[in-house]
This record gives sequence, C-alpha cells and structure tokens, in this order.
Amino acid sequence: MPTTYPGHLFLVRGRIETVVHDAAVVPTNDSGEVADSWRPVLDGGPSVWFVSVGSGDGVPPAELVRRVLAVVEEVAASDLPPAGGRVKPVLAVPVLGLEGGGHDRDRGEVLQELLAGLLDAVQRVDLDVAVVVPDAAVHAAAQHVRAGLAAPPLEEGLAAEADRLGALARRGDLALFLGAGVSVPAGLPSWGRMLRLLAERTGGHDGPAVDRLTLLDRAQLLEQRVPDLGERVAELCGGAERGSLAHGLLAGLGCRATVTTNYDRLYETAVRAAGGDVAVLPWASPLEAAGWVLKLHGDVDHPESIVLTRRDVVRFTAEVGPTGAMLQNLLLTRHLLVVGSSMTDDNVVRLAQEVQVHREQHGVVGEVGTVLDVDDDAARGQLWGGQLSWLTLPGGRLEERARNLEIFLDAVAARASDDARWLLDPRFSGLLDEDGQALAADVRRLRAAAAEHDATGAWRPLVAALDALGAGEE
Repeated sequence: MPTTYPGHLFLVRGRIETVVHDAAVVPTNDSGEVADSWRPVLDGGPSVWFVSVGSGDGVPPAELVRRVLAVVEEVAASDLPPAGGRVKPVLAVPVLGLEGGGHDRDRGEVLQELLAGLLDAVQRVDLDVAVVVPDAAVHAAAQHVRAGLAAPPLEEGLAAEADRLGALARRGDLALFLGAGVSVPAGLPSWGRMLRLLAERTGGHDGPAVDRLTLLDRAQLLEQRVPDLGERVAELCGGAERGSLAHGLLAGLGCRATVTTNYDRLYETAVRAAGGDVAVLPWASPLEAAGWVLKLHGDVDHPESIVLTRRDVVRFTAEVGPTGAMLQNLLLTRHLLVVGSSMTDDNVVRLAQEVQVHREQHGVVGEVGTVLDVDDDAARGQLWGGQLSWLTLPGGRLEERARNLEIFLDAVAARASDDARWLLDPRFSGLLDEDGQALAADVRRLRAAAAEHDATGAWRPLVAALDALGAGEE
C-alpha cells in the first residue's frame, strides 16, 4: 500500500444508513424530491449532497456519472473533517439511477461508467469513496466490474494473504473473531476509554491512584460505586447505529460463524443490511438462521450478561462451558480471522492455549487463524508464533494502519466474491461482450424451455441453478 495515501474506492454490501460516513450522496428527481426510502440517510445523519437522476427515463449514464463526480470534487474541496480518527473522510455513494432513475434495464452500463469514473476520481482527491449497495446482484456485478478495471493497491505479500483468506471464505472455511478495535471507528470507545467515560459520568474517578490499577481492577472499583454498571455500559455502547467500514466489509464475506467480545450489535446490523440473517447466541438458536454470532462477553440488550470487572472474568472462567467450547470448535475446524483484537483477553488466551495443547497431543500442526494487527505489536506476534499468522498492517501511525486494515478487508471481500447472480440477468448484459450476450440469451431460452416442460419436477434443479445466475429475471 503506498505511503502517499491516495483515495480508495470501497465496495460495501449494505445500506448507507448503517455504515459510518462523513458525507453521503442522495438521489432526487428533477424537482428535487427525495424518495421516502432515503429518509434514514437524511434524518440525523452527516452531510448530504444531492444528485438529480432525472425523472421518467432519467439522464444518460455518462451525464449521471458526471454529476456524481462533480459532487466528489465538491466534497473533497469542502475540507470535511474525517470522523473516528480516520486518515481521510468517507463519502458514501449509492449506485444511482437503477431504482426510479430510468436505468433499471441497463444496470451494466451504469456500473461500468460509475466505477470507472470513481476509480479515477479517488486518485486525484483527498477522499475515500464507499459505494454502498443493498442488492446482491448489483454488488456482485460491481465486484466483477472493479476487478476488471484496476488491481487493488496491495503490496505483494498482502495480496497473497488476501488471496488466501478470500479463498477460505469462498469455501466456507473462514470464521471471524471480532474485538473492540472493529467498533472504535464507528465511534465506540476502547475498553480503557469506556472505563474513563463511565467514571466521569458517575463521579467515580479518583485520579492517578485509580489510573495505576489494571483495567480489570479499575472496573471492579467502579462497580462498587455504580451497582448498575452493566446497564451503564449498555447505554454507552448501545446508541451507535452506524457500523464501521470494517463491519460492512466483514459482513460481506458471508462467514456463517462469528465470535465477538464486543457488547454492541453493529456487526449483526451490518449482516442484516447486507441481506443476511444472524442469530445472536447464547440467546437464540442458530438452526433457523443463515449464520450466528456468539457474544462471548455479553450484549447491550442483556446488561446482566456484560463481562467487564475482575469478578465478571472469574465468573466467566467458571461458567464458560458451552460458549467457550464453541470458540474452541472454530479453532479446531475453521480458520479464524481475528480483527480488532490484540489477543490479550485472558479468557480467550486460555481457550486458545487449551486448543493448542490438544493439537500438539495429537500431532496437528499449522496455524489456526490470522490476526490483522493494527497495533504494530511484533512481540505479541512472536508469542503466538505457530498458532496464529500475525499480519501487521503497514503504516507509521495507528490511524494509517487502521485505514490499511479497511483496504485489506476490501481486497479480501473482493477475492471472496464468487457470486455470479448477475451473469444471466439481461439487465446486466452490458457487462458481457457480444458472444457472451448471445450465450446468455441461449441459456435463458433453455431455462424457459425447462420450466415450461417441467410437469414432473425433474427439471427443477436445472431451473433453480440457472435462476441463481439471474436467468429468471425479465
């Protein structure tokens, strides 16, 4: 990743109102009217720039993209301060013109022109752009278009790691472990800062004497003075509604299993915004959901479950049982991608070391996971040598490494994407050459014939397979 920090074009599956951004583009018609579906972006959100997509048949794709690029230049010139300690501000952009903008039937052309224009623009402006897409087919097509336009800006070693992790995600062999660092860019505090905020709000801080205590002891002292500490923590962490870019990018990996020590629900919100379904364990059964997230240290909706003080940690150690076993199961059967955690939590370390002892007893070798390190903690990486691949993101400052983490996750998500539900959809035919368009038309005719003559249901698997590639779209 270059050290001059050019802008980056992110692709995020989700909804703009659920992703942290500093400015957003919202479409209007020629009269300046905004559809009701965009109200969540307007209500209480960051700065908004409006782009007219026209009325009826809309405006030509080239003109539509010109208007978007003009907004990119305006936002960059506005000196908008980046939130969350980021290196650059983030402009969230939808794929304009598809719904009510007159370009539902030529989605391929719109995507091609929009992404080409934005990829060029981010090289010239001091701004990151996140194209946020709720529709699965549009997002998959966008990944296809971007892959053909420009290689992700990764160093050779990081590119190989992104290839490896992306392949694991495609095979369903990747699981996630998320720590507090994922939520910090969304405005939530780190553990230490959270304790300081709680102490300030409750009048329970005694200055340097308290600061000399460990975080666990500081939390224990705070609980003595604030009996409803769990509820105060839930109030502090439960108000955030917009996840970080990392939340959105991780949700797009399609991992079925996730473990987190975070109390907030930003990852679950990101998964649902991306069209997924997730059960929150241990309060729900995962059997009816496409995926699950295990809240190892509690959840804002269950303040009594929050693990924060030394007594909580002791209680957790004594009662961990099945929940700890679920993390250990992932360490034995999946590759664990660790994001936002430095692997310093005593409970997590103990569970992981028990797994390592078990593996050594049975002659199992190889690393069980990958830690994406933004703290530049090489010594800790040595401690986990042989168990965890320790990948320190480049950058001289924490903020630079945090941004490079997002860029890396964007690259992993691009490599994990094997969704081709746009391929036979005639609305995306502009992404195919002439021969490809003819072949896609032939396959759609085959699908129609199979469906028409499927009196016994024997052809149903073929029809379903072709529909998964978009053949059923009119």
